[in-house]
Amino acid sequence: MTSKSVSNGMPLRISLGFPDPSIENRGNPRSRSWWGKAWTILYILYSLEVGSFLIFIPWFPFWDNNYLLFKCPSLRPFLASPFVKGAVLGLGIVNLIIGLHEIVHFRKSQGNFFPQ
Repeated sequence: MTSKSVSNGMPLRISLGFPDPSIENRGNPRSRSWWGKAWTILYILYSLEVGSFLIFIPWFPFWDNNYLLFKCPSLRPFLASPFVKGAVLGLGIVNLIIGLHEIVHFRKSQGNFFPQ
């Protein structure tokens, strides 16, 4: 986002209350406080967990015999389709890739997870 000038000459970013990341973080937008690091770690764990769940759940018997399918039996042919199972598996792979991507960028910007 560029900092455009407002009528009073103040940069738009500052006039809207957003801090300038080059001043606050010394030019490193990935430099975070411990709270930001904790949220990033929780996001990584969430992405990996959801990805693992979505990869494996369509191939377990629970996918074909659950409460939703007993209440709405018209959904059974749709959810039993290999295309739908493959789409859910694809979403799981995307979540895993997002989690791994965040791990790589977290480690690049913050060093190791556990300081020595």
